[in-house]
Amino acid sequence: MNPTNGNAARNDTADQINADLRDSLVRLNWLQHRRFAQELSGLKLTVPQFFTLSTLVNLGGKSTMGQLAKATHQVSATMTGIIDRLVRDELVDRRRDDGDRRTVLVSITPAGQDLVENAWDRTLKSLDDVVLNMNSDDRVTASRFVDSLVAVMED
Repeated sequence: MNPTNGNAARNDTADQINADLRDSLVRLNWLQHRRFAQELSGLKLTVPQFFTLSTLVNLGGKSTMGQLAKATHQVSATMTGIIDRLVRDELVDRRRDDGDRRTVLVSITPAGQDLVENAWDRTLKSLDDVVLNMNSDDRVTASRFVDSLVAVMED
């Protein structure tokens, strides 16, 4: 028996496992994104709007447009469009900084704050529903896998 043939078969199997895992992760990402977008659409929010509002909350309720664009990984023009719609819906306020008229400040309104909390509640409940449909052994295995995946991705 040629030992290299055994190694090639093991490599083919490992490659297939890797490809299957990659495909499953891509599908999981798509399904979660779609589910998340559906939850938000019930609140008349898009995913970028939600992340913008959530980022504002995390930044203490106010931010400059530049800081907000950077924190949400958006270009300034895109952030302007998102903020325009959030201002229209009275979820944020936008004004010039009194100290530096070139700087635009964005603040979350009480309605925006309430909407973020509602969106998080709905999203977390939706995830709870998914997890609770798994048996306990699968939940433990999934938890370990996700913790491992997050650790690798954070490195």
